[in-house]
Amino acid sequence: MVLARDAERDDAAPTARRLIPRWLSGVLLVLLSLLLVEVVIEAWVQVLFSSTTIDAQNRVVEDLPTWPKTLKNAIYLSMLAISALVLALEWRRWREFTSKADIALAVLGVVLILAGLVNGSELSLIAQAGYVYLRGVIVFYAWRVAFPSPKHIRWALIPVGALVVVNSVLAIWQTLAGYQAYQMVGWNNMTWARINRAHALMDHPNHLGHFLTLALLGLLCWFLVRKNVGWKLWLLFGFIALAGSATQSRESALGFLGAAIVLAILRRGKYVVIAVATAMVLAFAVGQVAISPENRTELARRLAGVTSALSLPSGAEREGFCVQGNAGCEDENSIPQREVRVLYAQQGVKLFFKRPVLGYGIGQFGGIAAYTADPKWFEDTRFGPDGFELYGSNEKQVDSFWLHLLVETGTLGVLAYLTWLFFLAWPLLRSSWADRKERWKENRAGPTTLWGIAVLVFAVLVAALAPSLEDPVFPAMLFSVLGISWVMLSRAGARTPVPAAETAAPADEPTARRTDEEV
Repeated sequence: MVLARDAERDDAAPTARRLIPRWLSGVLLVLLSLLLVEVVIEAWVQVLFSSTTIDAQNRVVEDLPTWPKTLKNAIYLSMLAISALVLALEWRRWREFTSKADIALAVLGVVLILAGLVNGSELSLIAQAGYVYLRGVIVFYAWRVAFPSPKHIRWALIPVGALVVVNSVLAIWQTLAGYQAYQMVGWNNMTWARINRAHALMDHPNHLGHFLTLALLGLLCWFLVRKNVGWKLWLLFGFIALAGSATQSRESALGFLGAAIVLAILRRGKYVVIAVATAMVLAFAVGQVAISPENRTELARRLAGVTSALSLPSGAEREGFCVQGNAGCEDENSIPQREVRVLYAQQGVKLFFKRPVLGYGIGQFGGIAAYTADPKWFEDTRFGPDGFELYGSNEKQVDSFWLHLLVETGTLGVLAYLTWLFFLAWPLLRSSWADRKERWKENRAGPTTLWGIAVLVFAVLVAALAPSLEDPVFPAMLFSVLGISWVMLSRAGARTPVPAAETAAPADEPTARRTDEEV
């Protein structure tokens, strides 16, 4: 760990030079809290302020305002500017940002740029796609620059905690009341209501599932370092788990299971707590399917689609085919419905083997940047004689983040990204191992350290089925948890006495900058 600033040098500095960075750090904390609230309610606010028009096919089209997205981007850029200003004023802190994770991020950035330049991406497209890929990083560094105390972190997270409760209540209500509950909140699109998948104040059930699961993982990590967990806390956990099941976000349930297994391996104890929490999440998820005919029908359709896509892969269908169940489809020329994620993966793997090193260039395949630059990106003949087949999907993004990254940046891009994630987790893993040997003493940052590891595992697993690591919601939450984990680990290191012979420590751990009394 890089050594903290000399306290005597701080005290000798002019008062204004000390206070201005601290005031700016306070502004950063406010912006971080505001951003987390904004990404949760952005889609809902857009619908509330939308207007409707009738298109040429006599369909109702919602005209969504753009100012919420503009506000979000303004918050991101403001945090970036303030973080840079704070570091310029406190230039001695530069060593805090030379960890292996920081170096790995720089390497990843070079690989992304190189993949774009080699494959003909314009500089503006590279910048836009790079921003979408890595905007969550701004959040991570803002937390580290602000370096808030535990008390200030709690204050910043209070609005987020309130949104967890509000969204949980709305999700359960939507499941019980049906269409009316969606409409009373302000939603006009009943796509998810028809299959009984709640999404509360978010525009997609999976977004809500990710949000609630991050909260569940935080509670579980807290349980793992407490001597006793009261029934009220278990009631809160069960309430959020029930709301999570209402989303029927299967990727969230599987991601929680994977994170829980890793926590059990790291903690080497509290197995009963982990087993009970996991059983509650899975039991509610299965129970929701059992009692909801709509959920059962949808799940059966998706599973049948996976089987059909494996037996009749992409490209094997005959010319002029139609999908069973679609209007005007004749039986003699029909094929069964297939899961589009599997079809995309089959096409994507073929594309990868054609350009395995640096892919096809960022901003050119399957992401929101590609769609913004060219809504017909899939017609590019590099992706096949007739382009990349969407099979009737109207989504703007390819569902799997890892598939998107693999095709756009090739092997180098995926390896660089995974290496960066590893070094984000490495200091937390080292600390968790130390905590285990020390029987999880209270002077360690146990719960937040475990939380950071758990959300990284969750993120890696979910990204196989969703564009979560580059969507508008998840990165801000993920990198907030990681930022808090690094800050709390730094503070735990600052409070732990270090022998004089051990004052020089590896530079890959988060840096302790101030004590609690200084903040």
